[in-house]
Amino acid sequence: MSKLKQPISLNTAFNDYTIDEQIGEGGAGRVYAGKDNAGESVAVKVLTQSSSDKRRRFKNEIAFLMRNKHKNIVTVIDFGIAATEKFNGPFYVMRLYSGSLRDELSKGIQPSNVLKLFSQILDGVEAAHLLGVTHRDLKPENILFDNRTDVPAIADFGIANFSEDTLATMVETGPTQRMANFIYAAPEQRGFGKKVLPSADIYALGLMLNEMFTGSVPHGTDYSSIEGIATEFAYLDRVVASMIKQNPSDRPESIAAIKMLVQKYHAESVSLQKLSAITNTVVKMGEIDDPLAHEPPKLIGANWDDGILRLTLDRPVTPEWIEALNNMGSYSSIMGVEPHSFRFIGAEASASVPEHSAQAAIDHFKQWLPRTTLILRERLTAKARQKEMQQIEQLKREREAEERRLRVNGSLRI
Repeated sequence: MSKLKQPISLNTAFNDYTIDEQIGEGGAGRVYAGKDNAGESVAVKVLTQSSSDKRRRFKNEIAFLMRNKHKNIVTVIDFGIAATEKFNGPFYVMRLYSGSLRDELSKGIQPSNVLKLFSQILDGVEAAHLLGVTHRDLKPENILFDNRTDVPAIADFGIANFSEDTLATMVETGPTQRMANFIYAAPEQRGFGKKVLPSADIYALGLMLNEMFTGSVPHGTDYSSIEGIATEFAYLDRVVASMIKQNPSDRPESIAAIKMLVQKYHAESVSLQKLSAITNTVVKMGEIDDPLAHEPPKLIGANWDDGILRLTLDRPVTPEWIEALNNMGSYSSIMGVEPHSFRFIGAEASASVPEHSAQAAIDHFKQWLPRTTLILRERLTAKARQKEMQQIEQLKREREAEERRLRVNGSLRI
């Protein structure tokens, strides 16, 4: 960190910023600390290399981080173009964090606190992967940390690989470009022009997991083990070994697979995530994201003809929703026209209804809709909880079988 000789003012359409301290520098930009016009502390990343390739990557980084809703990924809150004597180019603004994982490593992390911190790092990287983004430059300096909340956030997506859905502008990695630092780079990143997949991020995470316990980055075969520091976490040595395999295809296939390995021994240490069908954001695996379980369908049309009442909903319903409708428990209805009387095809429901009962049937049907949605949410919640418990029991059985195998083999004598 170094104080600037003179504060610099930057302006956007919505705010004014005064930066007075440089707090970081990377291959293409610098990060400064300052305040906005309300006196709130902020960090400002300024692009210092103006090549077209760097600008396109910076644009993609801003676009992704502007949309971010995950607490373990930094969020861009503003951006603009600097036109000062010192800066001339794009910049973006984010909240100011108190430090980075590098600072925490320098102070030393208690073994009992490592998994709590590492699980959040996994969550942030997994969220990016689920959204089609591979970071490609994971290292302690790019994992920011808030001392007040103990929440880490993945930062610096400047050389990330974005899927077509997350791209703001097309940019390709040329055959002579190597996109990574070398300490935490996977073997496939150290050559020119090789395809880099999410497995490269998994490799870097494995190095950092070991470093968070031992204080050293594992390379080669004779590196400091977690068991040598904290025997109760010795099982993580096998997790690390799987994550830092030389061949990408030999590593765990996803962050979820890593979490499953950890859950065998500490089920409460990590939480699984998924992409929400409602918001297209990353949520906890047990979170109910069926739209019909949150907002009941609306009745938008009705037609009675020759004894058949046809009702039109604003969207199709699912078999699960229909099952919830038929299992509401107590409800009011007219005789002979009950929930199970209706047949559903897409967004249309039909039932045999006498002409003098048509309006009453409609009124009762409308009352069933919110009740059905509530029942569906309760059923899905119970199902998700049951699935989670079954998964934990399965992992427990696998762990016990593994421990038994190791115990027996360890006692064999030849």
